[in-house]
Amino acid sequence: MKKILTFLLLIFVLIVYILNNAKKEYLIGSSLPLKGIMNEMGNSVKLGTEVSFKIYGDGFEKKIKYVFLDDKYEPKLTKENIKTLYKKGVFLLYGIVGTPTVKEILPFLNDNSIFLYAPFTGAEFLRRNKYVINFRASYKDEIKKIINYLIKRKITKIAVFYQNDEYGNEIYYHTYEVLKNKNLTLSAVGTYKRNTFFITSALNEISHNKPQAIIMGSTSKVSAMFIEKYRKIDPNAVFCTISFVNPDSLVKLLKKTDNIIFSEVVPYYNDPSIKEAVLFKEDLKKLFPNQQPSFFAFEAYLANKILLRAFERLTFPYSPSHLVNIIKNTPKNFLKGISIKYKNNQLLNKTYLFEYNNHSFKELR
Repeated sequence: MKKILTFLLLIFVLIVYILNNAKKEYLIGSSLPLKGIMNEMGNSVKLGTEVSFKIYGDGFEKKIKYVFLDDKYEPKLTKENIKTLYKKGVFLLYGIVGTPTVKEILPFLNDNSIFLYAPFTGAEFLRRNKYVINFRASYKDEIKKIINYLIKRKITKIAVFYQNDEYGNEIYYHTYEVLKNKNLTLSAVGTYKRNTFFITSALNEISHNKPQAIIMGSTSKVSAMFIEKYRKIDPNAVFCTISFVNPDSLVKLLKKTDNIIFSEVVPYYNDPSIKEAVLFKEDLKKLFPNQQPSFFAFEAYLANKILLRAFERLTFPYSPSHLVNIIKNTPKNFLKGISIKYKNNQLLNKTYLFEYNNHSFKELR
């Protein structure tokens, strides 16, 4: 009799647990630059997330709550924000922008077993952390594609201009390594300090060595300033931006867009052959008719779509690790026209190169 009562009590506790967790509110927390030099990127990520949630989050309006905190792209503020979200009982971290900001919070994530999904950085060290699930391809993937394309165009004298922090160091290191593997060396190196426009030294250092192409591990506004100034020195140089440089912002800041190669981790949002791109533009126009589409918003839209699908399938034990396992096993064809395959701790593995002319991005093949 005692065993039967104990068994029934366990069943009762299990049922209560399941019912409570099935009805609980899941807090999805993010820290990103909503103000400051990188505000456009942070707000684009927020916009893409909101579009996909409003369209595909039926039934989750009272179950999932997104909290976006501003960190101005400053790692110390990011860490403060994550601690605040942790105290609020965050279920999953999502969409944090930037390599130095994410690196700052990794020890806290590891110590407290907090999962982070779809950070907006291609840092290679995030492919080795069990608490990070990347949506996008890596910077290493992007740089390989850029350099292969440049070599195909007979461009082998390559320099690198980068932000002097964890983000820029990633770009520098992978550029150096990829060139080394092809028996090439860096033509020149120039750096600048994060959240500043102090680029004179980098301009002088790079221009002195007269490279044919410059790979840019910078931000949009700094990239625009560098390109405009460098073109007065060498109008024929080719500039290659990484996906962290917002193409949509950059083209608006420049007088001319020739001789620029834009690297991206998602296809062009105006591509009519990509069903997800068509849906994104339709959904954006329906909800926010005055907002312009962008690569960053499109990426967030896609990443959050996968997150919502995972929540639809979340059952007992209703844990972050269970949700993460569902994300990792997203079907290959879930995103229409964009292949999913979880490997190297990332869901997307393709990168794209574009040029911009006639008010449109054209893919380079």
